[in-house]
Amino acid sequence: MHVLYLTTELPFPAVSGGRVRTAADLTLLESLPEVRSVDLLCLEEEPSPPEALREVAEKLPKARLLGPIFHPIHLKKFPHYLPLVAALRVVPGYPYLAGKWASVAVAKAIVKACRARRPDVVYVDHLGMMVYERLLSRLVPGVRIVLGQHNVESDFFAQFAEKKRGIVRLVAELETARARTFERDAMRRADAVVAISSTDRDAFEKLAGIRAHVVPQVVRFERTEWEPKASPRLVYVGNLSWHPNVAGLDWFVKEAWPEVRRLVPEVVLDVIGSGLPRDANGKEIVPKNWLAPGIVVHGFAKELAPHYANASVFLAPILGGSGVRIKLLEGFRAGLPLVTTTAGALGLPVVSGRELLVSDDPTELARHVATLLGDVALQRTLRQNAFDFLEREHGLAKAQGVLRDALGISPREATRTP
Repeated sequence: MHVLYLTTELPFPAVSGGRVRTAADLTLLESLPEVRSVDLLCLEEEPSPPEALREVAEKLPKARLLGPIFHPIHLKKFPHYLPLVAALRVVPGYPYLAGKWASVAVAKAIVKACRARRPDVVYVDHLGMMVYERLLSRLVPGVRIVLGQHNVESDFFAQFAEKKRGIVRLVAELETARARTFERDAMRRADAVVAISSTDRDAFEKLAGIRAHVVPQVVRFERTEWEPKASPRLVYVGNLSWHPNVAGLDWFVKEAWPEVRRLVPEVVLDVIGSGLPRDANGKEIVPKNWLAPGIVVHGFAKELAPHYANASVFLAPILGGSGVRIKLLEGFRAGLPLVTTTAGALGLPVVSGRELLVSDDPTELARHVATLLGDVALQRTLRQNAFDFLEREHGLAKAQGVLRDALGISPREATRTP
């Protein structure tokens, strides 16, 4: 089987939840002996570093990289591209979440790829890339199209609309309706839809009347002994331009951090993540409200392991959004006891007090953090239960079986070896 894989960005380095999921999906895809080759077509807003391209070659030996192709992803940086997106809202009626990905250059690359090597399956990673579905269907009639949904995308617009008033709310509600229509129709046009959680699967069924395949994130880990840290330190890792992350961190710093510092005066919070804006000299600009005592904003970091090694607790205050929080799985994998919100734990069959601690009340959340920092036995218990969870729910064999179904690989074909 030859797969054409379309995605919005180069998955390496895997520094955000979306990239981690895409990298895991590609690795899982390549783990199937039935998949002989993959053409990976992705976009980029800025030139990818050579080490990222090397990482693709090293970690995805079956893949041939097509591109990355330049495309303006954050339209605030490229205002001249907005008229095209606006025009696409009229003809053919694409909402913003789809129109922003339309590109003549990408369309040409898809044509070239399909003519050079006919795909048996096209894996469309992210809803917005379904703007190319009709082109793909014309180029390769009958090709199986699999849509990988990272979230219930239209929910983001609904959550935004709920917080606004007046004309802004009206516009946001209209955009939400258009986004829902596109999302519903895209899922119905796909031959299979891949969801990241049972929560998303149920939402997709309600929205489009389809039954998605829940392909769990494969998480490989080692059960090492827990070593208590000498100093109380929290670590936060996430895309610092993604609204649910930013809103959650803003809320935590304002509402919960003063109480954490009162209970544990020497505590330090390390904030790591890509997406901060930069000044004219290329220096990352840290929001002023994150510059509170005890908070160290590192911004982008090539290696997360040193930060994990220094931390006692993984912090994930998230407000809004949908889908599984990849950062929680990464925290579990790193062996760090974890504190989050209800939205952070959404989509995972976990229980507060068993694998992690959860609260939406800032005072209670602060007390969870303080308790966990001072209770080594609780740290060890949460860590071991989280490892058990990963082993049970995010193993390779389970994910391979579901992905085979999504790709349309029959049981007879699945028994064959290369």
